[in-house]
Amino acid sequence: MINVTEEAQRRLGDFLTANNSDRHVRVFLPSSCCGGEGQLSLTVDEPTAEDFSAKIGDIVYSISKNLQKTTGTVTIDFKDDGRDSGFVVDAEKILPVIDSDCGGCSSCE
Repeated sequence: MINVTEEAQRRLGDFLTANNSDRHVRVFLPSSCCGGEGQLSLTVDEPTAEDFSAKIGDIVYSISKNLQKTTGTVTIDFKDDGRDSGFVVDAEKILPVIDSDCGGCSSCE
């Protein structure tokens, strides 16, 4: 399941309109060389047959079915905290630690 707060829905709609983007938003877990607890992110991407999708307002949200089994319900919100403003994507379940093979990014040194 995917939940979206009213503020996040409004902000995403404004962003998609301003960028002439299709009204498709994907929740995903980016890979990172630095490991640690996973953090869900958003991107503009059309759903596929391997996704769970939900139309909320005029935006279609999707997440891979495999990832959704791991996350449980996902909630998309927008926090307006001055310099730290932005979208927040929370999972119902604790996300696994990402195993990394760090081999060269400067933050690992």
